[in-house]
Amino acid sequence: MKMSQDLIILLLSYVLAISYILAVGFYGIAFFSKNSEKTKAYSKKSKIFIRSVILLHLIYFIIRSIDYKHAPITSIFELLTLLAFSLTITYIYIEFKTRVYQTGFFILLIAGIFQIISTLFIQELKEINPVLRSWLLGVHVSTALIGYSAIMISGIYGFLYLMMYRTIKRNNPSNFYKKLPSLQLLEKLAANAIKFGFVFLTITILIGAIWLPQAIDNFSYTDPKLIVTFMIWVVYALGFTSIKIYRTQSKTTMTLAFLGFVFAFFSILILNFLFTSFHRF
Repeated sequence: MKMSQDLIILLLSYVLAISYILAVGFYGIAFFSKNSEKTKAYSKKSKIFIRSVILLHLIYFIIRSIDYKHAPITSIFELLTLLAFSLTITYIYIEFKTRVYQTGFFILLIAGIFQIISTLFIQELKEINPVLRSWLLGVHVSTALIGYSAIMISGIYGFLYLMMYRTIKRNNPSNFYKKLPSLQLLEKLAANAIKFGFVFLTITILIGAIWLPQAIDNFSYTDPKLIVTFMIWVVYALGFTSIKIYRTQSKTTMTLAFLGFVFAFFSILILNFLFTSFHRF
């Protein structure tokens, strides 16, 4: 019985990876096609198909979590599938809010790579720290990854904005940039991602501040990852404030978005190699 359940989970994981490949393909055809009718047709297919992928991903999480009795946070490869899901739902939220689909290929390509790596290497650990079986920790990690996903997406939009801004100033825009949304739309996309990321990072910090000191024996507020996460939150608080209240210049907001992405990258990847942290359990 256990073997059959493990086989179902494995098959679901491979179906999920293939589904992401197909979703990236649909968005890629919609973006790169020179035929306007084909672009329109595949953009519609993309919107429908990616929602099916999200539903499949949710089913995968539910079955895996029930079978293994923990949230998918116990290894880097479990976190990668959770990050793929976070990137996807964050992007779909932005697409729904803005009705802009042209950047879906680039965002979902990253999500797809994360899911493929997860599918190929994910394994259930023989021994799991009891802390990792906490569902509240699962919520904490999930909101953190959604926040980081929004930061990653806003950083990509910020980077595209700044690069496009430079080419327009030089009066030499390439065909690649002509396929992308306008500067105004990129700003709108990044602004939505900043708001989304700010909300979820705030939830993450609140849960961590209240619950983690009670759950982790060696908890410390001087933990490097906590400090950098708070710095990211401050950067995005500035971006959020500048959008909602001060209406800063677009270039300033996009620079803040890209700066937040750099900080997020530093926190997720480099700190894991340079410092010992209770976040690594």
